[in-house]
Amino acid sequence: MRIRWWQSIRWRLALGSMLVVMLATILLALTVIFAIVHYYSIDQNNRLTNFAADSAQRIGENYSHRLGLARASTMTFHNVLEQSYQGEQFLLVVLNHRNQPVFPRFGLARNTLTEFAVALADPTLRQSDFAGLRSAIVSSQQGDTATGQLGSGGPHLVPRPFVVQPIFMGGQNAGQVVGVLVVTPIAAAENTVPPFIAAVGASVLVASAIIIVLAALAAILFSRTITRPLAKLTKAARVLSSGDYDARVTTNAHGELEELANSFNEMAAKLANDVNELRQQELWRHELIMNITHDLATPLTAIAGLGESLVDGVNQNYEDYEATGRIIVRETLRLRRLVKDLHLMAKVEAGGMRGIQPQWKSVRLAALVDEVLAVLATEFERVNVEPLNAIAYSLPLVQADPDMLMRVFSNLCDNALRHTPAGGTVTFDAVQYGSQLVVSVADSGEGIPTGALPRVFDRFYRADSSRQAMTGGSGLGLAIVRAIVEAHGGTIWAENVPNSGAALLFTLPLASSEQAFISGAITTPMPSSPNKTPSGRPL
Repeated sequence: MRIRWWQSIRWRLALGSMLVVMLATILLALTVIFAIVHYYSIDQNNRLTNFAADSAQRIGENYSHRLGLARASTMTFHNVLEQSYQGEQFLLVVLNHRNQPVFPRFGLARNTLTEFAVALADPTLRQSDFAGLRSAIVSSQQGDTATGQLGSGGPHLVPRPFVVQPIFMGGQNAGQVVGVLVVTPIAAAENTVPPFIAAVGASVLVASAIIIVLAALAAILFSRTITRPLAKLTKAARVLSSGDYDARVTTNAHGELEELANSFNEMAAKLANDVNELRQQELWRHELIMNITHDLATPLTAIAGLGESLVDGVNQNYEDYEATGRIIVRETLRLRRLVKDLHLMAKVEAGGMRGIQPQWKSVRLAALVDEVLAVLATEFERVNVEPLNAIAYSLPLVQADPDMLMRVFSNLCDNALRHTPAGGTVTFDAVQYGSQLVVSVADSGEGIPTGALPRVFDRFYRADSSRQAMTGGSGLGLAIVRAIVEAHGGTIWAENVPNSGAALLFTLPLASSEQAFISGAITTPMPSSPNKTPSGRPL
């Protein structure tokens, strides 16, 4: 899906930032301009008042030398309409006591306000706009200085002040009023922006424009620092959705974006692990179906064949019938054991450790192993393998389920017998290590391939499939052993013993209180062997 540029987060962030900066800059510029106009207006009024007072005093001093008001004004201003004072141009008009203009001279006598309007040269001024000026002139003829604004009443964006200053004979305030002096700035008369305000305003506007441009560039660059990691995340997400679970995000961002990228990478890694696990479980499922099919087919085929022989009357005597019956019973028991193993594994898979609930009791391990070996004595004799119980009766009791432990040792014995050649041995041993016992069952067979050591306890796993199929193992025995040991809170692992076979080791927790030593035990405590590590594992 293609995203238009105005829908992009990058441009929306940039435009939003630019808009905020633009509004803030405009407000700041207007505030600065209003402040400048305000303080400039105050300063302009002071300069205007000072210029009018100084000019009126000089006119009054010249008038005292027996000169007329027009002559005195001409001597003061040299018949120039515009005068400069402290860097600002002023427009001035002198009126006599009859409110007639005497400076500058316009030829024919005209109305005072009309003459001043001509002098101002502002066509926008109307007769009503001179109401304030008229009042100021009347007040000034009485000897008072009057000020005001040109134009109609109300606030002005740009000030247009004027001052009407009385002219006293001799330039002294105590003298007779001989006329008035009307002064206003040229900019006010022409209704234009004063040069100072125009220059400062232009500078503020240029600076504001530069700030807005720089802010726009900064907003674009800043938004890029946010959207670039997001774009990388989007690209990686698309790669991830396509089935490539090795996609990762590398970014130099910090803060929340860095946390987001790290979270994405952790999610991708976990998803890759989950997918790999699902694939592995799918492979195991196929392997499980194949193994179950094989393990069920072998005894069923034997039972079916022997059953047909019975029906066909192949057996001729009692001994043949007896032998056939034993084989059928053996294969039937084999099927029943496989079904029980599958049922137990299903409980473990469905409920985890809760699928197995041990009935806790204090158990003496050496005696328990003796019971197991007594039950399996015929099996050891059949394959000509000697069992050795080296577990000391003086060891502390363990906290376990006796029936489950017998199942553990029975499965371990069954596994050892299939891998121990005739004339070999299977040795049981245990060593206390802290608050637990480390139990080992070692055979004198060919050992376990190094690559198979981590998987020997997986269900239906066979290190040697062809050999295991011939020996009749279901592939569930060691998986059941691991489930039972873990249900007891222990751990189990496999090792190869140098110059010997394999050893399967597991841990069991000790009982809370130790029992007294049993004297006259069949087996005696085994001293610490130099071939054992402190953890009890064979070297």
